[in-house]
Amino acid sequence: MTKCPFCDTELVEEKREIEKGVWAMVEVCPNCKDEWIDEVEHDRLVGLFKRKTFNLGGSVAVRIPKEIADALSIGAGTLVDFTVGNGKIVISKV
Repeated sequence: MTKCPFCDTELVEEKREIEKGVWAMVEVCPNCKDEWIDEVEHDRLVGLFKRKTFNLGGSVAVRIPKEIADALSIGAGTLVDFTVGNGKIVISKV
């Protein structure tokens, strides 16, 4: 176990919801309530939200990670909307 850098209290490992439906293992200080994510867990979370595109027939596709699809109740055949603007693509469940 590690100690809180602010109050020197032992950190407690917990599973916390970072975004809707996206969970991570964090270390929490029971005294000052600060949360800390280790480097491996941080890299895992970043990896959830970064994807490479790939060709699928004549289209370009992006795979949505299961954790994110489950959080949004998106599955095969789910109708979604695309919004494009300011260099971004936003995918929303209909």
